[in-house]
Amino acid sequence: MRLAPLLALFAVAVVAAAGAAADAAELPLGVVEQGDAQQVVLRFDPSVRLLPGSMVAIYGPGQVEKHPLTKEAIIEARALVAKAQVIGMQDMRLRGRVTWSSVPPTAGMDAVPLPNEAAPNAAPALTGAAAEITAVVEATVRVQVPISDPDGDALSIAWAVEGASGQGGTLGARLTTLPENTWTAPGKAGDATLVVTARDVWGQELVTKVHLTAKADDDWRKREPKIFARFGAVKQPGATRLTRDADGGWWGLDESAVALHHFAPGWSLPTTFAFAVDKAPRRPVAVRVFRKELLVLDAKRAGVLVYGMDGNPKRDFGACSSPTDLAIAADGTVFIADQGAGGVLVHEANGAFRARLGMPGAGDQGFEGLTRIALAPGGELYCLDPALGQIARFDRFQRRLDTWKLQLDARNLPVDLALHPRGVLVLLANGAVQLLNPKGQATEAWKGLGEAGLTDRPGAASSMFVDASGEVLVAYPDYGLIARHGADGIVTGVRGPGLWEPARFAADGLGRLHGLDTDKLSLSTFDAEGWKVARYGSSVKTGGYFVEPIAIAATPDGSALVVLDASVMNVVRFTGPKDKPLVFAQPGKNGGQFQKPIAIAMDAEGRTYVLDAKQHRVQVFDAKGAYLFAFGRYEKGKQADELIDPTMMAVSPAGDAAYIYDYDTYEVKKFALDFAKTQGTHVNNAGGKGDGPGQFRSPVALACDRLGLLYVADGSRGDVQVLDFRGSNAVAGTARKAADLGIKRIERFILAPDGQFYVGSSADLVGWRW
Repeated sequence: MRLAPLLALFAVAVVAAAGAAADAAELPLGVVEQGDAQQVVLRFDPSVRLLPGSMVAIYGPGQVEKHPLTKEAIIEARALVAKAQVIGMQDMRLRGRVTWSSVPPTAGMDAVPLPNEAAPNAAPALTGAAAEITAVVEATVRVQVPISDPDGDALSIAWAVEGASGQGGTLGARLTTLPENTWTAPGKAGDATLVVTARDVWGQELVTKVHLTAKADDDWRKREPKIFARFGAVKQPGATRLTRDADGGWWGLDESAVALHHFAPGWSLPTTFAFAVDKAPRRPVAVRVFRKELLVLDAKRAGVLVYGMDGNPKRDFGACSSPTDLAIAADGTVFIADQGAGGVLVHEANGAFRARLGMPGAGDQGFEGLTRIALAPGGELYCLDPALGQIARFDRFQRRLDTWKLQLDARNLPVDLALHPRGVLVLLANGAVQLLNPKGQATEAWKGLGEAGLTDRPGAASSMFVDASGEVLVAYPDYGLIARHGADGIVTGVRGPGLWEPARFAADGLGRLHGLDTDKLSLSTFDAEGWKVARYGSSVKTGGYFVEPIAIAATPDGSALVVLDASVMNVVRFTGPKDKPLVFAQPGKNGGQFQKPIAIAMDAEGRTYVLDAKQHRVQVFDAKGAYLFAFGRYEKGKQADELIDPTMMAVSPAGDAAYIYDYDTYEVKKFALDFAKTQGTHVNNAGGKGDGPGQFRSPVALACDRLGLLYVADGSRGDVQVLDFRGSNAVAGTARKAADLGIKRIERFILAPDGQFYVGSSADLVGWRW
């Protein structure tokens, strides 16, 4: 509903106040318990059901008609003094926003529902000035923007950083329900702009901008890393049913493991909800969050189990037979889909049984295979019955509406339904989604995950959830996958524990991870929240570009990435999943030719660096793949600028220094790079074998951030060291053991240009930031 028509209807209603008073006499009467010029608290009889958005008329003392002889009051007319819109409930009372008044409402005034009156609705608004955000480079700070909705509507808030690509830092979440987020400043001092877009359920929006400043700070040794993400087979659990709480956190029900997992708004740091052991669910089939309580529908215990956020049981209700789904209205009314009981069981917010909708059988009121239900914001109930091939519907007063017949394919039956801003969605077993119009007709078909090309075998779909943003999440339990559809229906990502198979990774300044799967000869890109958003590349045999890819690197701004192929001894440079890549270099001994390339790196200018173990040198190429120069000697040796057994390399994002680890001497050699002179000059060596600060035993990775700090991940020492080798000598700084970083041993290490780093084993990654 658009704002302009709402305001017009409201204006007409105010003019016609006298007519409203006559109709109101036949409606339930409530009372104002508290009130002022902006808000009211109302109390009605429990039988009165008013949903958020409903309008209420408020009456005060009006004209008094007295007896002409005795002068006693014989008629006291009520006068319409205000109108309010219901925005929520508080302790079983209704909270309302005053939309019009001649005098402020006060306690004791009468309140009457106006069921036929359209409610005016305001767009989200700023309640104060948005303060500028400042953080030292690579630090993470909390961001709060003073946004609220005057009507109490739920908000979907989108966050984005404007500025030079990959140089504005990263955000903790892309979408939230509260105007709160985190910002990790880039590793280079500068300015950017945070764009915050808040939308209410009617599509009205507010766009505000906040200035971001990253300031220089060289006191890096006082920093302490903090965990911010977990990905992988063990660290990232799957989910079969999803829901979201008012704080924006995600809840995923894992039916097979009888577990409930919680994810932060940005899908980071999943944790398993700790149920009280003796009262834990036995066969949970649905979960909902309502007013800081978790309601779990348990098919084994045949009822709804209610828990506090501490995991302790509070109560249970609902004598069910074979329940399959759960829905909760804004006033707390609970709806349970239970074919065994004959239909939908309706319970009051306190658990008391109210009614049963439907009955077993194929008649007008019947169900034969009720599986899922969905509740619209206005209170309409939709019930999916694949056995009868239909969706039964009820209005907000639980009166039966016309039933929608579905066109069914016995090989691809519907498994779930949900309400979307564009209509009713029906999920099919193969993951495809049908969009139904107000007449129940399928007007659009969305492709499922299996056709998106992001994964090979998604399995069967089982459920879906529609976010306030209009995005749709579809669960595929066979492989623990969750597909993400945009509001237009296009698949935009997939997440799951089995997707972190790539053997090599590179990170960019946009918070993304790019994975190289050396077995499947493909590339994958994961966004900052861990969603796989692209898959591309393939073997030469299938028309691709890879034979034996062994290493990957990305530019700090994420505009390009390169893959090193050890078999054909070339470099494949990508600028996007759909763009034709640039291929350069070849086997040989001359400039631009390789004999045993083993490592690759990129800098902010898009230049590519390749370390050749047999040539004992590093070759440098420009952004177009043209050879520039090499540093290190062609033959191995023990001179200062010579390499004996080089195994890994790091290049500063600025492109002013390169670091080579020589396994023979257990040392890191620093070279200063001068592109005007096309040369790399040896500066000094650091390290040596040992367990002391700045020493090494068996490094598995070497990397450099925008500050110029050098990170060394050592599998034998089992730690990550941060060294300051920006000058002529290396200064030891922070060191963290594997156990401190949440893993048993360090097998993989990926450093983002702004200091975020990921450590893990072959199947898992744990992300840390300063």
